[in-house]
Amino acid sequence: RMNLPFKDTSSKAARDGTDQHEWMEDDTFDLRPDLLPACKEAEQQRNQVIGLVWSDWENHPPEVHLEERLWYRGDKYSGKADYVGIRDGRALVIDYKFGRGKVDDASCNDQLLWLAVLVFTNFPKSRIRQITVAIIQPHCGPPSVHTYTAEQLQRARRRILYVIRQIDSENPRLVAGPEQCKWCKAIAVCPAAAAKRNAIARIDEHKVHTLTNAHLSGLLDAVPVVRQLCEKLEVEAVLRLREHPESINGYEVKKGNTSRRIKDSAVARDKLLAAKVIDAAGIEAASSLGLGKLKGVVREYNEVGASAADKIIKEALGETLEAPEGRDKVCRIES
Repeated sequence: RMNLPFKDTSSKAARDGTDQHEWMEDDTFDLRPDLLPACKEAEQQRNQVIGLVWSDWENHPPEVHLEERLWYRGDKYSGKADYVGIRDGRALVIDYKFGRGKVDDASCNDQLLWLAVLVFTNFPKSRIRQITVAIIQPHCGPPSVHTYTAEQLQRARRRILYVIRQIDSENPRLVAGPEQCKWCKAIAVCPAAAAKRNAIARIDEHKVHTLTNAHLSGLLDAVPVVRQLCEKLEVEAVLRLREHPESINGYEVKKGNTSRRIKDSAVARDKLLAAKVIDAAGIEAASSLGLGKLKGVVREYNEVGASAADKIIKEALGETLEAPEGRDKVCRIES
């Protein structure tokens, strides 16, 4: 509820993710070509997960609801799943994540559990006996899947209602932490987050070595909250300076650093081997195909220097290399 007065902010990655969700709902959506491979992979994983729930789904498809907002008994809470399928007393809830950071597994993902309870309560005529939930993250490997029984969903429903009552109470208990503060727009005005900040601000940097282990443990818990607030302050400053470059005295926006990365490791592996600039043993040595490690292996295999290895990789990989722009930074103007 503390978030309500604050406007939403959006990053380029978030806008890309929104476009990818649009394509998953309607594949005629005009999607930027470089975002399409992840969607194709997500589509393939989605079909695999559907097949786990209903092996004959292609001939007998389930009832499908895409991006449909569901409410719990009026307006207690709502949620919108990317995909909901229902058939023969079973339901499937899928959430797509197109970011590169791995989220909680389906078995312990609260967002999916709350969505499953919404599906369970919104379709009583379907007599749902179990609900399978799945997270599909094409950049992070295979889908994560978990199944809840009707009894488990009933218990979860009671727990969710308890949480909602706590939120709606006159004096809700605020708890700051890295998970709950990560996406919170009210972090700058939250008393719980302020307590974490103040705890760190009171520490004398020259006396850190005198802290007890217990005191240090408590302060370490506060560090992620303070770090997240600093990041949000910088993002807000960038937004304002983009719109009005003179708005914050003494500061300006500078472009973030551009760093290259490999878009598709499998394609890159085939191209490198075809170009004969590395052998199978070298590929294994650079198993993650990070550019730094790969450059070292190519240097050794071809007995060349760093710049020559960089040129070899660029020529071999071509469009498989991408160079996304780094995040804009707010910097003090140098006089």
